[in-house]
Amino acid sequence: MGTTRTIVVPLRHAEQLFTAEAVKPSSEDYNEFTAQPAMDTVRDLLLMRMPRKTTDIELQVVLPNDQVRAGLDTELTDAVRRWVRVENRMDVEASEADGAIGRRLFALGFLAFMALQCLSIWVRKLSEDTNDLLLAAIAEALGVISWVMLWFPVQMFTMEVWRATIKRRRMKAMERMTVTVVRSGDLDDG
Repeated sequence: MGTTRTIVVPLRHAEQLFTAEAVKPSSEDYNEFTAQPAMDTVRDLLLMRMPRKTTDIELQVVLPNDQVRAGLDTELTDAVRRWVRVENRMDVEASEADGAIGRRLFALGFLAFMALQCLSIWVRKLSEDTNDLLLAAIAEALGVISWVMLWFPVQMFTMEVWRATIKRRRMKAMERMTVTVVRSGDLDDG
């Protein structure tokens, strides 16, 4: 396909891909992949620097010799792909919920915007008739507040939905991720 991105993940045992264990920061085993479940870190890394959807991702899991066995590559590849599918599904559901919230908030925000704009215009007109600077300031504040109230719903309705759509397209590369198990001694030699 396209290019291959390799991520090297040094662990003590394969279960650390999905569960965090207590590794103290003073331990030499403490790293970005053991501070939390390693797959959380891998996913965060990939989302920060989103791969193209044509990019192949190889996860090189470095394990001690006594943790490596025949067929572990295939088992971990299946487990990682299953984990990614579930995480992606939960992410899709969350972004769809955000979109629904954004649509509702947009409708309410637009109504509040219109009401505050009308009130702002009315107060401004009143301040012009009475030449009252305090009323003019209140009218200006109402106008600003109306625009600010509209900001969050517009962001939820547009930007967040667009971001989630782009992220979902790029997550397809993660769903094809393969795992290669490497013995820690083999990595030191090569």
